[in-house]
Amino acid sequence: MKAARNIYLATMCIAGVVVGAVSLGYPGIGKGYVTPLMILLVISLVVDVILMRVMRGKVVPLSMESRFAGFFSGYVLFLLITFLFGSAPTVA
Repeated sequence: MKAARNIYLATMCIAGVVVGAVSLGYPGIGKGYVTPLMILLVISLVVDVILMRVMRGKVVPLSMESRFAGFFSGYVLFLLITFLFGSAPTVA
């Protein structure tokens, strides 16, 4: 029996890295209604639904602490990538 927490944490960490890399490649992604935070929230919802519906009976359900830890770790990785590898803003 696999722990859904481990799958969720790994998926959200990968999602945080991917969203950070995409936002570095396309710096305008944070402008408007679709922000990187919103993208991570949607990924979190999709992963949670998939884990609980598709793998019914094969995984232990996620607790709220696991959901928070997964989302928070993904967002922290996103912030680290954008702050460490992003270019300094220019003043025109």
